[in-house]
Amino acid sequence: MLKNIKRQNALLLLTKALLMWVPAVLVLPSTAFGYADPGSGAFIYQAAYAAFLGGTYYLRKLLDRVFRKPMQK
Repeated sequence: MLKNIKRQNALLLLTKALLMWVPAVLVLPSTAFGYADPGSGAFIYQAAYAAFLGGTYYLRKLLDRVFRKPMQK
């Protein structure tokens, strides 16, 4: 039991550290030596659009399954 509590505390500490570290890394400026061609933007838009439509379809099917009226005989 004590080992389990130590593991939970370690995971909690790691989670807190990541929650503070990741936003700091994303906000701090850095030099970028990258190149993005115009097709990359189109691909990102296409992937976002497909994820939105797929998620909407999945949610609609899930809600239909949850709120479906029972079949009458």
